[in-house]
Amino acid sequence: MKLKYLLVGSILLLLLITAGCGNKSAAGGEVFTAASAKNTDSKINVRMVKLLVEDQTDHEVEITEDLPASPQIFAGLERDEFDFAGLFSGEVYNNYFDEVEYSTDPEETLEQAQTYFGEEYDIKWYDPLGFVNNYSIAIPKEVAEDNNIETVSELGEYADVMDLGTDNAWIERDNDGYQEFQETYGYKFKDARGMDASLMYKGIENGDLDVVTAYTVDPQLKEYDLKVLEDDKQFFPPYEASIIATNSVLEEYPEVDEVVESLVNVVSTEEMTDLIYQVDIEGKNINEVTKQFLEEKDMID
Repeated sequence: MKLKYLLVGSILLLLLITAGCGNKSAAGGEVFTAASAKNTDSKINVRMVKLLVEDQTDHEVEITEDLPASPQIFAGLERDEFDFAGLFSGEVYNNYFDEVEYSTDPEETLEQAQTYFGEEYDIKWYDPLGFVNNYSIAIPKEVAEDNNIETVSELGEYADVMDLGTDNAWIERDNDGYQEFQETYGYKFKDARGMDASLMYKGIENGDLDVVTAYTVDPQLKEYDLKVLEDDKQFFPPYEASIIATNSVLEEYPEVDEVVESLVNVVSTEEMTDLIYQVDIEGKNINEVTKQFLEEKDMID
């Protein structure tokens, strides 16, 4: 009987030891967690972190993705569930802080995001990755070239005969919605229709629509050969993509800070649109697409 209890005790001890080692990487480093929302660019962002950290350190990064929205990421940060995440500067205007001053200036927006989120969640909000995922106004490239339209202001000359497709929320939204758009740019479209994004792009493809409100990294911009017009009056708030990391991780593992810093200004809006196109439209594997991009940038072997 004593031998039986001894064997059971030894097995339990072994299990406890094994469990205690569960948060160590294969190389003896730490295993971190990176969080991502549902959008493909956010998934690519955290994969860049994973690939670089695992290539250049002994640590590993596990990804938790398809979170419904940014509030779930911040909730996870509060519970110490996540070490990294991909976020956007304009998030600071989504009613997190009463003292935030609304601005469409990219530098002011970034500074507020870094300051307020940094203090509230004890994180480092890195400088931007290089691309933006803003609202924008887009028209067929052929129309833009034929009429020499480069900016949203220049579109005003033709707006009264153009039908606009947009998501339902934009029609009524405060600050950067359609009513404020008319006041800023001084014109309105012949018609403005709220609809699902897939119907919006089908509408401009078949000629039922002339203009759409797009996100600047929508792969459909490339799929349907659309041109994003320059927001020359800075109407839409900036959503510059950044990586965030908890200060506790960076203080204990400064080598990780250096790795993440190397991602600043690494991917342009055009490049990110192409990466998303490869994943969402061409159906390529997101891990392979991200890895190939970093290899082409000579950031990993």
